[in-house]
Amino acid sequence: MGPAKTRGRLPGRSAHRPAPQRVRPLRLRPRALVSVAVGVVLVAGILVMPRLLGTAPDEPAAAAGSSGTEERIAELRQQEKERDADLTRKLVTTAEQARGQIAPVLAELDHATGSEGSHSGDPAADVARWRQAVRVAAEPLEERPSAGTEVNLARAGLAGAVTATERAVEVYAESLEAEGPAAERLRSLAGAVRGDATAAWSVAATQLDVAGVAAGIGHVHVFLDGSDPHGG
Repeated sequence: MGPAKTRGRLPGRSAHRPAPQRVRPLRLRPRALVSVAVGVVLVAGILVMPRLLGTAPDEPAAAAGSSGTEERIAELRQQEKERDADLTRKLVTTAEQARGQIAPVLAELDHATGSEGSHSGDPAADVARWRQAVRVAAEPLEERPSAGTEVNLARAGLAGAVTATERAVEVYAESLEAEGPAAERLRSLAGAVRGDATAAWSVAATQLDVAGVAAGIGHVHVFLDGSDPHGG
């Protein structure tokens, strides 16, 4: 029998070195795996969701975009204001020209539809002259450029007043073709429509005055004689 110290040893292995243990791979329990997965999802959601929802705080790009939008809006508003001011000035000139055409027509119609009727030697010639004046006044107002509410209302009101003047002229022309009571009724109706035209022009002139103030050019006065509320 051999020495006692070598009993039980494996051949080729040192007597002072412990036998190496087999390394087992790390295995996570199912619950641990679930916890890790949940954690990853939560972190990803915290990082990604603000961007998806557009609520990421303090992003320089978003701040720059907002500032650019506000500047663009301010620029467009300034352009609209300048456009309306220009169109209002042009409409004032058009209104003054139209007033020069229809004011004599309205004044003569007032006389012709009175209780004594027209003293003109040729009423038919008067009608022809009035029709020409109304056409000249109406033509520039047929253009309807895009503008703000104040300018659009003033233009529409002026055009309506000219149209009412034209109708008063036509009703009076029909009265010249009628006889007896029918002629009297038509002449009276022409006078009433003439009154409507005068009132319509007054309203439109007031609206144009409002448009002038809104556009920054101040008060404008295109009222008929004796109808200016400012005494002009």
